[in-house]
Amino acid sequence: MLDKNSLKMIYEHAVEEYPDECCGVVTGDGKGVSVVHKCRNIQNELHNKDPDRYKRDAKTAYHIDPKEILNIFNDTEKNGLKVIAFYHSHPHHAAYFSQEDRDMAMFGDEPSYPDAEYIVVSLSGSIINEAASFKWDDSKKDFQKRLIV
Repeated sequence: MLDKNSLKMIYEHAVEEYPDECCGVVTGDGKGVSVVHKCRNIQNELHNKDPDRYKRDAKTAYHIDPKEILNIFNDTEKNGLKVIAFYHSHPHHAAYFSQEDRDMAMFGDEPSYPDAEYIVVSLSGSIINEAASFKWDDSKKDFQKRLIV
């Protein structure tokens, strides 16, 4: 589970990006040291360039620039850290793990990051409605929900 300061930073990021979805990655050592990487949601740019392929805008979808995520992964590895969590927000929607969220987290039949949490924050304006963590359960071969707020 993420520490309270990381969760606070994620909630603040969700409010900053509202009414669009926010997105990011949390890295750390798994022993209390964590870094929240607030990523830029490029979904609007993708939607504007190719609305047939990217049907949704940033109000209902997110996309992290591949170069940005690669830099985060490289720095994480270089510093001996690991990916602890991925996060995004759902403005005006519940904190659920959609089929698209699940698909993005998977590599074939296995999660790309089986030890990572996937945090979804539901908000309306500056009010956090709820937040949930979804973590891979190998025995069930699916992500299990844990309510945070």
